[in-house]
Amino acid sequence: MKILHLCTSVDPATGGPANVLARLTPAQVERGHEVRIVTMDAPDRVADVRASLESAGVRLVHPRTHVTGRFASGTVKALLAEVMDGWTPDVGHIHGLWQGLPHVGSSVLRSRGLPYIFRPCGMLDPAVLAMSGALKKKAFLALRGKRDINGARGMHFTTTTERDLVAPMGLTPEKFVIPNGIAWSEYESLPERGAYRASSGIGEVPMCVFFSRVHPKKGLDILLPAFAQGAPSDARLVLVGPGDEGYVESLRAEAERLGIADRVVFTGMIRGGDRFGPVVDADLFVLPSYQENFGVAVVEALACGTPALISDQVNIFSDVVEAGVGRAEPCDVEATTRALDEMLRDRGALREMGARGRAWARETYAWTSIVERVDAMYERVAQ
Repeated sequence: MKILHLCTSVDPATGGPANVLARLTPAQVERGHEVRIVTMDAPDRVADVRASLESAGVRLVHPRTHVTGRFASGTVKALLAEVMDGWTPDVGHIHGLWQGLPHVGSSVLRSRGLPYIFRPCGMLDPAVLAMSGALKKKAFLALRGKRDINGARGMHFTTTTERDLVAPMGLTPEKFVIPNGIAWSEYESLPERGAYRASSGIGEVPMCVFFSRVHPKKGLDILLPAFAQGAPSDARLVLVGPGDEGYVESLRAEAERLGIADRVVFTGMIRGGDRFGPVVDADLFVLPSYQENFGVAVVEALACGTPALISDQVNIFSDVVEAGVGRAEPCDVEATTRALDEMLRDRGALREMGARGRAWARETYAWTSIVERVDAMYERVAQ
């Protein structure tokens, strides 16, 4: 099957959709598919990703220079003409919604009579629609978005929660629920346990890790005061991930105000397998996010053998709790404080929970099984 993916960015720093696509597409090539990706990334942002994808047999097409919004529509049309020169996809898979690539891309696919699937990536969650730019989002949906989505043969949701939240919109494509996955080969040979602690001088004290984009929606305004109140006085909190410099500085100032600045570590983004070092060494992964469509970082932490404390706004929270590999709490400081206090009292129990989590992540979220379900979705919409 010939598969065309459209995703505004495949830069890992942009978060979930990019990271998922970087792992899904090589798995599809392994199954014998011919896979191409169109993105709007400038070349200097994705050199490493491009090399990795191309070595796996995935063709990545992107602008040759940085493109501003003013020229995006023409650029998208040119990129699609380039990627489909003598090559006609059997199905298009569109990741995201608001940017120019999903809109222009879906229009081009419709004009050519080609089937496509929309994966909204949580962008239709009522909480997201109410965030900044709510009026622009409402106008976009009315003028373009609903037409683009309803022109699709399918909608790809990653949790039943996401699907159910979108149901009141009355969108017409067939609905598919297929979770995101992980490439298990990345977790077979993890960094040596204790190596990160030793290199960072943390020692054997209790340690929590946040492993995601450092962004206001991630609940860091909950995590810092909860850690100050609920974690043992010798515990450490390691924040791993990219973030806006101004926002990171505001968090540093908040940690100083709370009296925990010497116990909070900001690593920034760590690339490659080294990024798992702090996760492997942590007693507990914490993500009190205000909204997560899926929560790939949760699965990654569990695959590293680290149990999770997440909010009940991370859409896989019920699965995590049911599997006994983590705990979910409301998005508030008091609940997160209480959970940190109770969970960090028994580090042995956390290690047992983490071991269960690693086995569960492998069984449930390895791409080798999930990609079969994606294939079935493609075959259905391409009929």
